[in-house]
Amino acid sequence: MARSDRITTNPAGPPAGDTAQEEARLADAIERADQLLVSSLKVDERRRNRRKIILVSLGGVLMLTALCVALLQFGGKPDVAVEKGGPAVEAAALDPDKAAELSQQGWQLWQRQDFAAAIPKFEEAVKLDPKNSGALNGLGWANFNSAHYESAEEAFQRLLKLEPNHPAALNGMGQLGLVQRKYDAAEKYLLKAANKDATAAWYGLAKVYLLKGKYNEAAKWAKKIADSGDADPGVAEMLKAAKAKKLPDELRQQIEPPAPEALDVSRAWQLMNQGRRAEAKAIFEAVLAKSPKDANALNGMGWFLFFGGDRAEAKPYFEKALAVDHKAAGSMNGLARVLYAEGDVDGAIKIWKDMVEKIPGVHAGTSGLADAYIEKGEPQKAVPLLEQLVKANPSDQQLKEKLARARAGDSK
Repeated sequence: MARSDRITTNPAGPPAGDTAQEEARLADAIERADQLLVSSLKVDERRRNRRKIILVSLGGVLMLTALCVALLQFGGKPDVAVEKGGPAVEAAALDPDKAAELSQQGWQLWQRQDFAAAIPKFEEAVKLDPKNSGALNGLGWANFNSAHYESAEEAFQRLLKLEPNHPAALNGMGQLGLVQRKYDAAEKYLLKAANKDATAAWYGLAKVYLLKGKYNEAAKWAKKIADSGDADPGVAEMLKAAKAKKLPDELRQQIEPPAPEALDVSRAWQLMNQGRRAEAKAIFEAVLAKSPKDANALNGMGWFLFFGGDRAEAKPYFEKALAVDHKAAGSMNGLARVLYAEGDVDGAIKIWKDMVEKIPGVHAGTSGLADAYIEKGEPQKAVPLLEQLVKANPSDQQLKEKLARARAGDSK
């Protein structure tokens, strides 16, 4: 699911899904508390591995539509879980009608991408009716979109025991294999799903075969997507690569699932946003112990320390991250924030200007640079930046007032 890129005026706090949505949407941590910071973090995330959850990669819009149709169409009607003659006390504990109601509520939340709220609805529905295929299906997809892969697999497998040819569950198992880089398992389930008219599986198959170097098969499925009327340029790129029998590095970065370390960093951001700082720190440290030059983990540890008030300790982490990836927007912003807090306004301005010049869109650099110009008593330089921020978030009254003051030459 696509995560929010909405801009707010608070450039100070960390984020939460992209969700994600936020990790790492990056999950909750990269989607709520600080969308200006989030925007810069997401630039890194998209450039290194633009894929967090398989539904937001190439063809995501059509895939989402196809999934919704498959999920709802094949959700199934609730079945009474207790056979005739079963113990009265057992039957009394079940409530198929209530289960159906909860499952419907879960799907409504799922469609709004509120996966965290959807999960308990589906869980309760399954308790009340263990054979409610719609609830099991929803439980699998809600957990999948929350990156709870073990729970997602458990739900899909339970459903497949009830209905071995359930298209959405087969597709779910295939997408689980893909997102975890288990390409043989992904191929197995996606082929079964595709044979049951789960068109959402076509995207997964095109990606799997490209990543496995089976270009003829990749071309077959990419062409099916294109012939279905999907005009997404990403589909055209996959078909072009398949026909050329070569997977360009840029396209690989777009379709290849993130490494396990990236998912760990995403989880750490989630925990940090939930206030579970000790757990988040342990994950960052574990990733860095294994991969000392992991730019995402270095960046995450930097922000962990920065928001904990340890700015001097945060600084070297941002610097190390930038040594690995000099275009890492999150670390650029982090280093600028440290310099700004230390009173080195000119040093911070230099970094934020670099971000504004090199990174498209409105992001943390835009806000930081505007504030720095006002701090230096040069509000007119802040005006075009603030105009961009207001345009990106027209309902923000504080931004509008700041822009009015800057236009009037007020440096407060």
